[in-house]
Amino acid sequence: MSSPAAAGGDADWEIRVFMCSSPSMLGCEKRTATGAQKRAVRTLLEGLPEVEEVRFVDRAGMYASFRRDFAGNKPLLRQITAKDLPEMFLLRVKEGADRERVTRAVRGRPGVSWATDAADGQRDALSWTPDWDGNLILCSAGSAMVRCGKGRGKANKKAATAQERAAMAAALAKDPAVLSYVFEDQRTAYGNFKDAFAGNDPLIAATRVTDMPESYRLTLRPDADWNTVTNRMARMPGVSWASNARCFETVAKLAGEYGLLDYSSAFADGSPDACTPGTG
Repeated sequence: MSSPAAAGGDADWEIRVFMCSSPSMLGCEKRTATGAQKRAVRTLLEGLPEVEEVRFVDRAGMYASFRRDFAGNKPLLRQITAKDLPEMFLLRVKEGADRERVTRAVRGRPGVSWATDAADGQRDALSWTPDWDGNLILCSAGSAMVRCGKGRGKANKKAATAQERAAMAAALAKDPAVLSYVFEDQRTAYGNFKDAFAGNDPLIAATRVTDMPESYRLTLRPDADWNTVTNRMARMPGVSWASNARCFETVAKLAGEYGLLDYSSAFADGSPDACTPGTG
């Protein structure tokens, strides 16, 4: 059994390999990892020349770390119990090692759900820049999001209308938690997209201006509850989904450090389930 402190919050532990502790987990094909599969994965990991150290974290260790990391998020603590968390292997990788080779070696192995590298999260461009605290992503024509396809009358399955945008702007203008906001049209969004993915010519070539969603970018009062703001705005007609930087950090931590991908999905109200009003 590992020390609870090993489960999260230690930047030196760079790669996490989540085991099939539940048959419903991603990539588990309705099967739970056996003891023999766990031993085989550990032997594989310890034999990789790129890996400096391997540590196993059981559910008790994961849960203790989870409760510490999310001590201020009471609704989330009520939702998630120890049995919801997977077991995992934590890896410390040698400096200069081929990190992708490590994750590639373990993905798809019997008993393994998935593997994540902390460096990937640092490299990925987010859907907002650090200049913005929150985002309202507007409905695009034909969007598959539940909020875009019903409850909007004649606007169902259509792009956000001028009337819907005006209602959003009015709500933002009178919200004391919103310091300022700007509307980002598709052309501006495309320009930002090209800047974010400069150097990835195939991706840029495959993406059109019309693929970009319109949005409102928000600057929020630091002492406000950001989740309350974005959860409320997510329910407005014409909003596909809404989120904020604090919410993103919660969702990213649940997925990247605890293997809880389900809590990053957008629900019918357009906001991530983990980001409950009153917790951010």
